[in-house]
Amino acid sequence: MSDGLLASYEISKIIAKAGKPHNVGETVILPAVSVIISSVMKQNASEITNSIPLSIDEVAEDVKKQLIAHLQVKQFSFQFDESTLRDNEAILLAYVRFNNDEGPKEEMPFARSLVTDTKGETIFNEVVTYFQENNIPLKNIIACATDGTPSMTGRYKGFIAHLQKAVPEVFCIHCVIHRQHLVAKKMSVRLHDALTVVIQVVNHIKSNSLRDRLFHELCKQNGEEFERLVLHTELQGKDSDLISSKSAVAAFLRKLKLYKNNIRRRAFEQFPGLASVAIDLQDEDLALYGEYMENMHEDMQTRFSDLLMMVIPTWVSIPFEVNVADIDISLQEPLIELQSDEIMRAKFKDGKYNVLKTNDVATKYPLLWDKAQLYVIAFPTSYLVESGFSRVSQLLSKARNRLDIVKTCDVRLLLTSMEPDIKKLAEQHQPQGSH
Repeated sequence: MSDGLLASYEISKIIAKAGKPHNVGETVILPAVSVIISSVMKQNASEITNSIPLSIDEVAEDVKKQLIAHLQVKQFSFQFDESTLRDNEAILLAYVRFNNDEGPKEEMPFARSLVTDTKGETIFNEVVTYFQENNIPLKNIIACATDGTPSMTGRYKGFIAHLQKAVPEVFCIHCVIHRQHLVAKKMSVRLHDALTVVIQVVNHIKSNSLRDRLFHELCKQNGEEFERLVLHTELQGKDSDLISSKSAVAAFLRKLKLYKNNIRRRAFEQFPGLASVAIDLQDEDLALYGEYMENMHEDMQTRFSDLLMMVIPTWVSIPFEVNVADIDISLQEPLIELQSDEIMRAKFKDGKYNVLKTNDVATKYPLLWDKAQLYVIAFPTSYLVESGFSRVSQLLSKARNRLDIVKTCDVRLLLTSMEPDIKKLAEQHQPQGSH
């Protein structure tokens, strides 16, 4: 097997992961390698670099085939969103989560153009087309998260309505982060104006690395407790699932009641900012804050009713602590086997959020996994798609603003966490011996 071929695929992967133009390989990387080889190793650089033909397309195609092979045989959750990029180009971007050898894994299956409109039926047809082109059964989707717009959640013509006709048992959820934003908007004019100023300041600082560093130094010089603007991400990120999201929302609702009662009796332990100006606070100020928390509590209970009312079996969240006699009789034997598995118990004690997220459970205890996988792999948000669009926007720099996002391989390699089978790719280019 040619070392040059192996190196070419590795370098191609590095270029795509960095979101750089393909020609950076020939114009920067290989010339730099040539300098190192000739200056440091004292070898013939041209002979070596000429054996490294870069091929980003082949690397991306291998990753695509690996992902499709998984989706053809596994159940998975689905999240997607549409966004308008340059020149009013509407793009549909999707993410999936499925279980593999390392546990739940998130991947970007496709980006597709919406040529005409962004109606629910149009989006559904694009999704169906992708599944048909790649022989992926639509019934493999067990859960779907959307942003809650009418085109997604409309009762008769929304995407979810079309999906549930095709897959009646699919679980659908309105992104919990979007619901947070809707709740936050419901406040008095006075509080809304104050929060708007704060948001503008935070965005202004975080949008520029120089301003972020200057803010850090300012806080450091003033001896502030915090020196960075930390964005709240408890409901975001790759590890979020239905269990953690329900827990976070339920805990916040309880905290709201506590905060409201404490503020009204001038106990500001949870609000150091208010404590510093306590002497200036009037009773009407405290009444306003309490009223806002009360309204927020009611609004969140309404908007998150589906999540709060969801019954998550105790054995799913704490499988080693539940009494086996209290669960469904069909699951008692496999749960006893799991509770008696010392290796699995050790993993649970080592701090893994949920032992059911390990692939061992899916392999060794398929009945338990079948009943638990919805709670473990369903997306509660559309966070990954939105962060994906953010990275795509960065990819479309001035130097690459004509890049075809749908057809290019760059997006797939930029967003994937899968490793291409570089050894197999290199072997495919090996000259075949005569027979």
